[in-house]
Amino acid sequence: MIKLGRMRIENFKSFIEPIFFNFSSNDLILLDGPNGFGKTTIFDAIELCFTGKISRIKKTDEKTKSDHILKGDNSKKTSITLELVEDNETALVIEIIIPANISGENGKVAKYQNSIQRTQRSTWDNEIENNSKALDPEMLKLLLGNEKLDSTFNLFNYIQQEETCHFLKLRENERHQQVSHLFGTTIETDKANKLNALSAKLKDEIDSYTPLIAKEKHELSIISKPISEQVKNETSLGSQKIAILSNLDSNTLEQLESYIDNLEDLDWVIKNYQTFEELKFNYYIEVVTTQRLNEVSSFIKTGVTSNYDEIDKIRKQYFLWKKSCLKAKSYSSLIDDFNSKPNTLTTELLNKYSSIFKDESEKSSSDILRFNSLIRDSDSYISILARIDESRKNLILHYDSHMKDKEIDIESSILCPLCGDKKSSWRVLIEEYEQQDLFFKNQLSENGKLLADITKKIIKDFIIPLVDKMNKFLVKYDRYLNYDFDKLYKTKFIEKSEFDKMLLVKTWIVSNIEGYSSIQDVNLHHISENYLESEEKLVSLIKSQIKPLSSESHKTYLSYKKSLKSLGLSFENRESIFINSDDISNDIQFLNRLAAQKKSKSYRDKEKKLQNLINKNEKLSLKRNEIIEISKKYQSKIKSHQKNVAKNIAIPLFIYSSKILQSRPEGSGVFLITPNTENARGFMKFSATANDSHDAWNTMSSGQLSGVVISFMLAMNKVYPSKLATLMIDDPVQSMDEVNMASFVQMMKYEFPNLQVLLSTHESKVANYFNYKYNEAGLKTLPINMKKKRLEYFD
Repeated sequence: MIKLGRMRIENFKSFIEPIFFNFSSNDLILLDGPNGFGKTTIFDAIELCFTGKISRIKKTDEKTKSDHILKGDNSKKTSITLELVEDNETALVIEIIIPANISGENGKVAKYQNSIQRTQRSTWDNEIENNSKALDPEMLKLLLGNEKLDSTFNLFNYIQQEETCHFLKLRENERHQQVSHLFGTTIETDKANKLNALSAKLKDEIDSYTPLIAKEKHELSIISKPISEQVKNETSLGSQKIAILSNLDSNTLEQLESYIDNLEDLDWVIKNYQTFEELKFNYYIEVVTTQRLNEVSSFIKTGVTSNYDEIDKIRKQYFLWKKSCLKAKSYSSLIDDFNSKPNTLTTELLNKYSSIFKDESEKSSSDILRFNSLIRDSDSYISILARIDESRKNLILHYDSHMKDKEIDIESSILCPLCGDKKSSWRVLIEEYEQQDLFFKNQLSENGKLLADITKKIIKDFIIPLVDKMNKFLVKYDRYLNYDFDKLYKTKFIEKSEFDKMLLVKTWIVSNIEGYSSIQDVNLHHISENYLESEEKLVSLIKSQIKPLSSESHKTYLSYKKSLKSLGLSFENRESIFINSDDISNDIQFLNRLAAQKKSKSYRDKEKKLQNLINKNEKLSLKRNEIIEISKKYQSKIKSHQKNVAKNIAIPLFIYSSKILQSRPEGSGVFLITPNTENARGFMKFSATANDSHDAWNTMSSGQLSGVVISFMLAMNKVYPSKLATLMIDDPVQSMDEVNMASFVQMMKYEFPNLQVLLSTHESKVANYFNYKYNEAGLKTLPINMKKKRLEYFD
């Protein structure tokens, strides 16, 4: 790290006699004393050594002077020698020389720098002759690690007394420019600027082509005029019946020749219109039978209707049918469950019925709730007895159905389905069953009996009526449910866009082909057994209608159609033809005269020159567009990177300003605001609060602004430290209150213990306080009372 070492000043401003300082190995150099004893002069001398100028000096007038503004005695030489130290060794010695007797033009304030000579040497004692040489500014920047030393010294390393807030006084975009090199995008920004400059230069060159092209077009149009003094008859301008041939000034020779070919095709069409119609008819046959086969297939299946609503009705019917099939499936499942166990009722079964028959379940909701409650409250014994009883009843019921199906005599002996014992008759079996039923009922508790009663009631009043309803539905819609709607939907349904395409083919087939109706489906619900065969039959029928040509043709229908279209014509029928062969002949003669003119050397040269200008203009425009796109990408990446870097500065700035400005009512630090959009111009704004849209310069007090700029200097040194580890602050507490001053000292000694700090103050108590606090932290201080120092060489 580079710090200040020894310093010698002679004949510089108020220091006429030589004065010597040794700042080496000191963490804090504290200059105190009354105003006018040279504290600021020392800062000026150091600034002059580093930058070759004193920023406080402003151009106030243009008058010649009898002496130099920086000299104490103009008749003597002025010298300033400053040692830069690194690791207690001399890194560089800078010397400022201002020759004696500067006056006249060189004495002007605006030209004070012209007389300043900056030299460098490697040792403090200049014992070797010619050891000094002219200072290399780039070498100094490299040594200090700051490539923008001249413009940022007053921001990074030096805050002046009367210009404490000089950085804040700059415009928001100027602040951004002053520290933009810190973003590490200097090379990219230079490239982007060069691209923008090149783009602007290309624009100027492109704009210069506009009048040249206009001039050449005008001259070419004059050459292209069809009428000459020798040709002024009624055919000189053609028939004037074809609109596109009314203005041919800007047409090329190739375009004129193309129009001639088109007119020859038009002449053939007029003379052979029947053959043209036959070519057109045969062309449509080829298109329908090779390129419109999907539409032909749709015509066979759905062409019986011209209303798409009927097609869409099939879709609606299909989804309704699918819904009905799902409903029927649910019904069949419930009916099967009932038929297998007509006396069994469970919570799960009731839930199934309730989900399907919401209205009916609402009417029986009290019984269902009671059943569910009894099921929850019944113990396992009751549940088992109830299930046994239900199973016995189901078995007897099925056995009864079996007896009736077999037509067995109920008076003959019979085996019991439950125990296998032989009973004398069916009646005896039923009586014994009822006795068993009564026995089981007596075994049930009160809850069990209630459960059995409510089960029977729900089955009778809720389940059985619904089973009857479901059976009636299945019987009533049996034919509908078993209809193959899947096949109908897949065969007949097409989207609206496909239907519209089919209608175009249908219109042509109906108008031109006989016998198609025997191949087409008779209605939308009719499904043919073999549509591929039907399609082949219809294609064969259409192809059989190909017409023989009445006369020979050397071109296809599409060629003739293209020629007519190029001329802006479209003949739907013979009556729509408004031009005859004589008119066409006049137009061809007119075009041939124009073509002959355009074949002349002068016209061809002029046309070639015009085309070259247009080509160059287009190439330049394309190249400029490429440059603009590249520049946009550069700018986008630069802005994005700068935004991230600004965030790095914003955090320490907020922290340091919070510590220094502790007396602020808001109780927070200062916010650094930068662009939040990529296309915004670069700027840097300091805001007193997060929501303040105004710059701090306009809203904060002078003492607060002093704290802000010091905080910013410290933040920059923290985030982007250079090798120059010396901070110079000329009277930082002149506008600070005691709280802010104490906060500043406390932060400096703990946050920046490795920096060499050079401070000045005109208050002895402030100097003593700074000195005490630094000593307390174990840092080395050098207090210098400038009044005593100046009086030393007067003694």
